[in-house]
Amino acid sequence: MTDQHPKVPQPVNGALLASGFPFQTAVAQVLQHTPGCTLTEEEFPWQDEFGIDQFLDLVGQKGFCVVTIECKKTRKETFTFLQPEVASGDEIRVRCAYLTQIKDATRRVELLYGDSQLRPKSPESAFCVVSTGHSGKDQRMLEHDAQRIVRATDAYAQHYQDTFKSKDFPERNRLFLPVIVTNAKLFVAEYNTADVSLETGELPNHPPATISSIKWVRFRKAFRTGGRDAGHRTVLVVAATHLKTFLGKLEDIG
Repeated sequence: MTDQHPKVPQPVNGALLASGFPFQTAVAQVLQHTPGCTLTEEEFPWQDEFGIDQFLDLVGQKGFCVVTIECKKTRKETFTFLQPEVASGDEIRVRCAYLTQIKDATRRVELLYGDSQLRPKSPESAFCVVSTGHSGKDQRMLEHDAQRIVRATDAYAQHYQDTFKSKDFPERNRLFLPVIVTNAKLFVAEYNTADVSLETGELPNHPPATISSIKWVRFRKAFRTGGRDAGHRTVLVVAATHLKTFLGKLEDIG
């Protein structure tokens, strides 16, 4: 007989706790069980600019939105998105890759880039501070993760384009939305740039900003990509505990 409750070896237990794959499979389950959503790919293979094999964690679809997901599991990280000056309110625009059919005799399907309107709304930021420890003094940049998911999204969009025959293309454009899903806590910090000391480069010691917890956010800046586009791109960053709500509200409105 097999032992139903064997003692788990420490290397096995440690590996399971450190791995991000259990988190990825949990995110996939949320995607699969959200009404209107389908999980279309797991571990989609692509190559970076150096010809090195990479994998895109998950790809899902809701309506005309194709969602490419990078899962970021962490134990200590906190994401703080900066909004200098008074925020103008939540943003509804995204700048992303999209497939469209050219309205001429060729009826060819082209991969283009541009602004679209997308629900749900969220704050938008070009700056993010990722605290890697409890003190907040150890930090890293989010740009590396964001650029990677943008490149992976472009690779998947080009693959997707190859699967479409012109006669089968729907009337609406297909949007490709890069999304980072994380268990890190997300915050937005609103502050007045006049409060930043030009001598020290720091905000004052008293509460330096209006800090708000957020469920998801648009991270927008000019990422380098492998495609033809050199403009700004939007990466959606979503707290894993609110992913089902985000997906439920996801809607391309033009």
